[in-house]
Amino acid sequence: MASRIHSILPRVVAIMALPLFGVLVAAVSWYNRPYAVPSDSSIFDAVRGRWAWTGNPDGCQAEWHEISFSPDHRVMLITSAKPYEGADGKLDSIATYDIQAHTSSWIRGAIRGEQRLTDAGQPVVWDLVLRSENRYAWHRTDWGAGGYTRAIERCPAS
Repeated sequence: MASRIHSILPRVVAIMALPLFGVLVAAVSWYNRPYAVPSDSSIFDAVRGRWAWTGNPDGCQAEWHEISFSPDHRVMLITSAKPYEGADGKLDSIATYDIQAHTSSWIRGAIRGEQRLTDAGQPVVWDLVLRSENRYAWHRTDWGAGGYTRAIERCPAS
């Protein structure tokens, strides 16, 4: 009798593992899906505002950044609360992105003066990808499909 259990057990585990694996894949896909703004609004309106990296207790009080756009939506400005060291070694608090494309889920922009290069030798281009109406993450266009930075969350209105 014990020998029958040992022969059946691997089959039972295999049968149970397949649905569990499917649920896990579905959960990861759902979590990583982009959020699309409603059809009656604009991604530019949805992204405009003050944001902070998740996991930073001082984020919205002291280390936030604010996203704004030119009236023609060809330029995105990200103004940081604190200066940071740019690629040229100088301190700055404003990053200027030339917008290359957008959908209801993401905005693709190239940072002016970008020094980082892809493996192909081209300047890095970034996608700001909405994860919900109050959360986004960055994705480099040369990263794989699942490559994102950690989440960035909208700061509460003051």
